[in-house]
Amino acid sequence: MLLTQRIEEMDLPSAEKTAANYLLAQGRKLKGKSTRRIASEAYTTPATLVRLGQRLGYEGWTDFFEAFLEEREYLEEHFQNVDANRPFSPGDSQSAVANKIAALHRESIADTMSLLDYDVLEKAVDCMLRSRNIYLVAVSISLDCTWLFKRNMQRLGKTVLLESNNAEQLCTVLSATVEDCAIMVTYSGSPVRIQDEAKVLHDKGVPIILLTGLGDNPVRPLADYTLNVTTRERLYSKVGNFSTNVSVHLLLDILYSCYFAADYEKNWKNRLEIAHKMEQYRSSRNEIMKEQ
Repeated sequence: MLLTQRIEEMDLPSAEKTAANYLLAQGRKLKGKSTRRIASEAYTTPATLVRLGQRLGYEGWTDFFEAFLEEREYLEEHFQNVDANRPFSPGDSQSAVANKIAALHRESIADTMSLLDYDVLEKAVDCMLRSRNIYLVAVSISLDCTWLFKRNMQRLGKTVLLESNNAEQLCTVLSATVEDCAIMVTYSGSPVRIQDEAKVLHDKGVPIILLTGLGDNPVRPLADYTLNVTTRERLYSKVGNFSTNVSVHLLLDILYSCYFAADYEKNWKNRLEIAHKMEQYRSSRNEIMKEQ
């Protein structure tokens, strides 16, 4: 859950509620202001600000305020002209709908890249390179996003295990070892099945690469490497999973491509050999599509 959402939903004492409302209203305009000045402008005291930070799980005001500003800067950076939950409106023409969805895709890509930690990415790819097998763990919409990644990796000769049946997925991860790694995809981290599988993998010492939304969730502490998914959509009150899907597909494509690039010539050769055997009967009259 995002820090902003936690602040909005918490039942706070009157003084802390006043301070919280001021923080939410001002956002990143508060950057650079001292604790004393913020307290004065919010008609409260520095001690109240400290208690607010501690109530939200931080040691005090400073670390809470840093986390708050970082999140607000993210939330205010993109998606100023498009709503990820309702990207088009009643009465929009088909051309308007098409262009708004295209804009949503562009914003989702830019947003995802703004969240990407390249040090974590490098470590995650190294983990994939060292692993004997890769286990994919996801449910629902997230599961649909993982199939193409599996297909691409298998065309490099890498063993990737993915089960569409939830019960079988748990059974499959039980066979994972420390020589393998797992890639888990979950927007909220809330599905009980995902939490159970994450605990199994963590207890077995299997490295976990997690793709998830911003904010605290039960799976984050169990992951070894976390890549953040653009976090703009509500759980269900939305037209579709457009933004999340774009973000997850992008991150999986990046993981695949970085893995490919680590041994480019070998992977290029493997890709051509395996693809040729599987798709040798495909043909096209289109000059661009024709194989040489």
